[in-house]
Amino acid sequence: MGYKMLGFVVWQGARWYARRRVSRMMPSRGVAAAALVASAVATVAAVAATKRESPQ
Repeated sequence: MGYKMLGFVVWQGARWYARRRVSRMMPSRGVAAAALVASAVATVAAVAATKRESPQ
């Protein structure tokens, strides 16, 4: 029972530490949303350009 509790405490501490470290490196939600929209637009443009150029 003691090892289970110790493992739980270590796991929760590691999760807390990782969240704290990663949250500083992550962009804000607005920046992430803008990047997602920009990548979607670029993908659609690339697919459209490929379809236009393919001889059928």
